[in-house]
Amino acid sequence: MTSLIDLMTVIIIFLLQSFSTEGQIISVSNDLALPKSSAKKTPELNVNIVVTNKYIMAENEKLVNIDEVLSNDELVVPQLYDWLGERRKLTEQIAKYSTKTTFKGNVTIQGDKRIHFRLLKKIMYTCGQQGFNNFALAVESTSE
Repeated sequence: MTSLIDLMTVIIIFLLQSFSTEGQIISVSNDLALPKSSAKKTPELNVNIVVTNKYIMAENEKLVNIDEVLSNDELVVPQLYDWLGERRKLTEQIAKYSTKTTFKGNVTIQGDKRIHFRLLKKIMYTCGQQGFNNFALAVESTSE
């Protein structure tokens, strides 16, 4: 009986170590239609910016209406710029006390497939001005 318990323990440890926790890290909004892609890279946990046809959100916080951004000729979106600055400052403060946290400048942009390129350009430029230079665009995987 003891040897069977040892065997079961080894099997359980093996299964737990080989278990893949890969899953959907990004939750997609209902009013957002992501572009389709054949990319196979799995999503990472980054700062998440959502761009719909109506507004820009950062980490589920509504920042600005799209009409307001498109009516302005400036490349920087002030509301997004301020939010990213606060996020960067917070991450850098945490990094002072933790060796596991560093500011990497990673950002994931979930953009509706129907948004204007000019809008995406403004968002990417604003992110770059705050040091978020590592962009990942969220897409929907196509089945092959």
